[in-house]
Amino acid sequence: MNFTLANLKEQLFHPVSIYPLVALRLCFGASMSLWALVMMVSGHVGQLYNDTTLHFPFKGLDWIRPLPYEFMLVVFSALSIAALFMAAGWFYRRSALLFILLFSYIAFCDKAAYLSYYSFVILIAFMLVVSPAHRLFSLDLLRKPHIRVDYAPHWLLLAFKLQVVMLFFFAGMAKLNYDWLFTGLPITLWLQDVFVSFGWSADVLFSNPWIGISLSWFLVLFDFILPHFLMDTRTSQRAFWVVVLVQVPGMLIFPTGMFPLLVLLMCTVFLPHLPIHLLVSKISYFLYDFFQFKGEVFNPGGVFMLKYRMERLFPAIAALYFSIQVLLPVYLFLSWGSFHWANRAFHFSWDLHINQHRLPDIEFVKVNKLLGKSEPIEVDHLINSYQKKRMANDPEMLATFIGALEHSAEATSKGNIIEIQALRCYLSEKNIKQCSVLYRLERDGEKSVGKE
Repeated sequence: MNFTLANLKEQLFHPVSIYPLVALRLCFGASMSLWALVMMVSGHVGQLYNDTTLHFPFKGLDWIRPLPYEFMLVVFSALSIAALFMAAGWFYRRSALLFILLFSYIAFCDKAAYLSYYSFVILIAFMLVVSPAHRLFSLDLLRKPHIRVDYAPHWLLLAFKLQVVMLFFFAGMAKLNYDWLFTGLPITLWLQDVFVSFGWSADVLFSNPWIGISLSWFLVLFDFILPHFLMDTRTSQRAFWVVVLVQVPGMLIFPTGMFPLLVLLMCTVFLPHLPIHLLVSKISYFLYDFFQFKGEVFNPGGVFMLKYRMERLFPAIAALYFSIQVLLPVYLFLSWGSFHWANRAFHFSWDLHINQHRLPDIEFVKVNKLLGKSEPIEVDHLINSYQKKRMANDPEMLATFIGALEHSAEATSKGNIIEIQALRCYLSEKNIKQCSVLYRLERDGEKSVGKE
């Protein structure tokens, strides 16, 4: 037992280079700064916050509301600058704290604008703000050269690796459902869009369903098996290139957004420190010569070791932190069941709803129960198309919107009993529009859920 505990202590506390942590800081900050810029330049900020008058708060966070469009542009601009300062290590902790506050506000001010990887971004940013990632190869060393650190206890780097491993593991769990494993959905639908975009016939996908099923199984196995090779120092570098080969084509072909790139960049923490050290050394010597820095600020060769006063306290806190992240989803899985758990996994970065553009449309009608007539309700001035798509998979959003729609002028009718219905509409294989009642609300407040 003593021998085992001694080995465990050696594994947790032996010094390791923090160059992988420096690479993680650079990649994370630069990618999130670019993300904020792309959100503004592409007009996505305007689509989410300018083209709609109704927003959907998270339960218990009603006090967090989106600002007017012009101020949301200021928020995204400040976020981009804060992320860039994080990458450069300039006023690092203040920049990181500002980034967390701004990004958390963006993530939780409107449920419709929430994307699957937001929770992962917040967790990584929180871990970075309490880490010594700025104490090597950062502009903060110009102000405080004495904070330099070249080595840190192994448990610190291990914590970041575990955070990425948990993302892979729970992403694999979220795919353990009938659609993924036995029908090849939504993989087949994504491939169909790719074939159509290239002008190819997608009939081969439906006549050979094994293509989508095989690819679905590959992605499940990828999520469960790859972390083992990333954690192994003997195979981590080759496993990283496997991540590149899988994530880059997926990011270019499928509408996956920022998430695959973020996962790929976060996997730099698994790389050996020597190649990162060589790259940083070249950049450091260039900066050292070009700007004529004094002293040892950008000198890549150092032996400074980070030491904590209460060295056993911080690993214990990290163990509690990860225990909560493991026990919470397992508890929710047992409480909710696999189907509900997989749907909710979207909110915890465990799954990607990248087939969201294939969700059915939501239409709203008012039904005069006395005359037996129905009329469509125009809602485009209240919500945008993106919000309508999200409603198709979020009953809480749908109930909130119909509750607000009940009192609008479009849904009123003098002297008659009105029932407001939300219809889920889609095109059949023969391009015939089919609708089913997804939700209904009578003017007296009685609610019921329709069956598909």
